[in-house]
Amino acid sequence: MHSPPRENLSPLIILPPALRPSSRGEARRPTRPGTHLLGVDGGGTKTTAAVLDVGRLTLSTFTAGPSNPDVNGIEAAAASITDAILGALLAAGAGVGDLAGAVLAIASADSEENQAGLLAKLPVLAPAENTLVLNDTVAAWAAGTLGEPGVAVISGTGSNTLGVAADGRTWRCGGWGHLLGDEGSGYWIGLEGLRAAVTYRDGRAPWSAVVPRLLAFYGLTLIEDIDDLIYGTLDKSGIAAFATEVAAAAADGDDVARRILADAGRLLAEQTLTVIRRTGLNGDFPVSMVGGAFRSGPAFLDSFTGHVTADSPGARFVWPRISPATGAVLLAARLTATEHLIDWTAPPLTTD
Repeated sequence: MHSPPRENLSPLIILPPALRPSSRGEARRPTRPGTHLLGVDGGGTKTTAAVLDVGRLTLSTFTAGPSNPDVNGIEAAAASITDAILGALLAAGAGVGDLAGAVLAIASADSEENQAGLLAKLPVLAPAENTLVLNDTVAAWAAGTLGEPGVAVISGTGSNTLGVAADGRTWRCGGWGHLLGDEGSGYWIGLEGLRAAVTYRDGRAPWSAVVPRLLAFYGLTLIEDIDDLIYGTLDKSGIAAFATEVAAAAADGDDVARRILADAGRLLAEQTLTVIRRTGLNGDFPVSMVGGAFRSGPAFLDSFTGHVTADSPGARFVWPRISPATGAVLLAARLTATEHLIDWTAPPLTTD
């Protein structure tokens, strides 16, 4: 028998020292006298840029196309990011030269190499100083915890989890995409709903209200017609969209749908507890719930929160107060030592 190798795992995401929670209270002078801050949140569906006028505390945003380099290609990603930045600057009445700092949080921007490669494709930001490209989960963490020690749990079309400790230790769990992961996500819930229908068709599982919902949702006559759809025109988003039907069936009392949602919550809790242990978070800390799957109903939410608090009773579940793009702006403010000048819990920055 082979003995297990000595663990040599990386956290996958490392925060630059200037962005760590411990740097928030440091007495640092602003790095340059720019009047605006830029934050970008980019993924496989859309890209949103937000520009904050620090003096007037006005926030301007613009949304463009998708910008995940792995999914959309680096050229298309750069084009969407550029469109979003220029649109937000135009709405703010500002130019690139007015930026004190910028943080771009982009899906799949995981390594220094691909972060630098993407930034090289953005000549629009060449005049700007203090510019960083990070993974989009970092903006989700900043939005959900306001940059404090805690966990961001993302469950939208896909799933991902990031924990950040006070000393800057990080751990990412999940984020492997729909072929390797995405447990507890809208895609996973939707796919399990489809599986429930075909296992009923096989005679291996009981009937569920998911079955007629599947036929109506996709406009099918027979369950077996889903085969051509799945292996033909239906993509990841198309499967994830069925999660709302699973949630509706659960709300109507369907046991199969409730089990799917409970399993999704449990799997997402496993990711969350992993990052809590790996970062050493303890005591009272926020766990921010980001993404539409968290609105799936009590079967999902109670399972998720129950499994987390069973092992980590200090976890405090919160909804994000600011958008991920504004979370990137917060990080730009921390990067430039201007975070203390802004009330991040008040309009126009908050989403509620």
